[in-house]
Amino acid sequence: MRQARATLLAALAAAAIVHPVAHAEQLGTYGNTWDIAEPDAVDSIKNRLKKMDKGGKMKQFWEDYRDKQLDGVNNPPAVAGITKVKEAKTYTFDPTYTFAETVKDNLGNVLVPAGTKINPLDYTQLSKAIVFIDGRDEAQVAYAKQRTDANPKDKVVLVGGSYVNLTREWKRPVYFDQRGILVNHFHIKRVPSVLTQRGKLLQIEELAL
Repeated sequence: MRQARATLLAALAAAAIVHPVAHAEQLGTYGNTWDIAEPDAVDSIKNRLKKMDKGGKMKQFWEDYRDKQLDGVNNPPAVAGITKVKEAKTYTFDPTYTFAETVKDNLGNVLVPAGTKINPLDYTQLSKAIVFIDGRDEAQVAYAKQRTDANPKDKVVLVGGSYVNLTREWKRPVYFDQRGILVNHFHIKRVPSVLTQRGKLLQIEELAL
């Protein structure tokens, strides 16, 4: 509609330029004429909502929206590419980070030269184990429950399933690895896996339950 109006105005402007002294009676009347009307978008939306409300559809809409949002919180999408351990395996991960570029402050002073290597374990210790499991697997859930009952400091991180339900059931925090940030960083491809510190390295133990 807006495009049609703009086209019409452009045509009228062009006609006025070409025939500046033309009078209305000289143009004549050609067929019926109507006012150009453009529906108000807000009013249109309001009318549609009123119709939905009268039919009880608004209540259903908000209930469906609420349920979808709650389901997204309670059951986040599982981390892609993670499979179940079939054979036990233990390996290490070196958390050392090498700075590819020189880091400077806002005055241009060098804070960290390029090529500098930093191991976070030189400055902090991992005092607890991190247990990665798929919360949809009963055997993995049972193992994590038993382990954390015996070692309350250990943390459980899900790659699938409902961390909300387990938190309520166990009455202690259970976490979810959103977008697989942790498993991707530590190169974890299978669960259940337990991450612990071994000297200046991190050890990942894959458990075949």
